Amino acid sequence: MHPPTARPKLRLFALALALALCALGLGGCGGGAPLLHPAHVLSPGKVTLGAGLSGRPVLAALPSAPGTEEALAESILQDRTVAPAVAPWVGGRVGIAGANEAGLTYSGRAVRLDGRHAFALSKSVALSMGLGGELILSGRPSEGKDAGSLLGGGLDVPLLIGWKSTGELYSGWIGPRAGVSWVRGTYPSADLDKPTTLTGEHVRVGMVAGLRLGFRHVHVAVEIGGDWHAVSGRLGATDVSFNQFSLTPAGALILGF
Repeated sequence: MHPPTARPKLRLFALALALALCALGLGGCGGGAPLLHPAHVLSPGKVTLGAGLSGRPVLAALPSAPGTEEALAESILQDRTVAPAVAPWVGGRVGIAGANEAGLTYSGRAVRLDGRHAFALSKSVALSMGLGGELILSGRPSEGKDAGSLLGGGLDVPLLIGWKSTGELYSGWIGPRAGVSWVRGTYPSADLDKPTTLTGEHVRVGMVAGLRLGFRHVHVAVEIGGDWHAVSGRLGATDVSFNQFSLTPAGALILGF
């Protein structure tokens, strides 16, 4: 049985999960997947809920000449893998005994479930290692057209080192983050005569850095990520592969209980 004092916090975390799932109705098929949490994990039973925005601008042009089949395939694959866009971010996290933490977030096109463990390097410095899995909901049927849909999944591994002040008035974190994802299905588009088979694989490696400021139960978190992306796949009979660079700025209001 859970202690009575833990039950309200577990209910709040359940609310965060519900908010993340409800956010699927907000639309959007792009955007980054920021962490927006420090290296230190929450105390056992403590819960945070947050909401904000993330973006993902790309920094390089696609390789194929505009107007070609390859350029069209590259553009569609970029939209469904790198996913440059501005998107909502909703998340909840809960502390678990043993210096562990679990979280669930929604970030525009995917639901991400993760867990991590923190190692205390000193009273104010910690190192955390995590593993996240995401379900990508990258496409929806278009009204008046043959239905097409894309589904995918992925894994990512963040490694953060961070520092926090006394009383946790502010904290900062930085570290590498790598991931792999894939999408499969049919793509309905005004650019295509009918739904077309699409497959894509996406590997990304980058760095993330963030800062959280606040007092007691209310904090504001900001974060910036930079990633190198390697994408390969096929749209119909057209095979393409390309590399891309992106930034992922994000910010959110975080409430703790």
